[in-house]
Amino acid sequence: STAPMSLSANSSSTKKTCQACGKDASKKCSRCSTVWYCSPECQRQDWKSHKPVCNSEYQMQQYELHKKAFDAITEKYNLKTEEKSTEIAELLTSGTDNVTAKEFAERFGMDVQEAVVFLEWVKVGVKFKEQSIDAAKKAGFGAQQTSR
Repeated sequence: STAPMSLSANSSSTKKTCQACGKDASKKCSRCSTVWYCSPECQRQDWKSHKPVCNSEYQMQQYELHKKAFDAITEKYNLKTEEKSTEIAELLTSGTDNVTAKEFAERFGMDVQEAVVFLEWVKVGVKFKEQSIDAAKKAGFGAQQTSR
């Protein structure tokens, strides 16, 4: 794949240095906003080495935005109460295949897009928990303790 082609202009008076050639830079990667370049040519030249960092930074920014949206929905619909938390947990673990965003939206009085954001963030949390448990097991934590 190719580098994000648009570069954002530097509005700050601080001197920045081009990641590729070391010259003064006035533009940064428009995707991750962490690296500076003097030209699109230098950005293209540096893309192979910058891509893993850019993807990681971009993913982190997307997670932060998603978390903020989740928190706003939780606040807007007062989903932090014990009653609502329990209702959500029971709904999501009831053994029915998957709750649709439409069903979730109707149940909690929100629009479908908000339900999609909420449910997708729950999936992120579940995936993280599963990965953490797997990592702990591989490291020897959580194994059965033998009694002496």
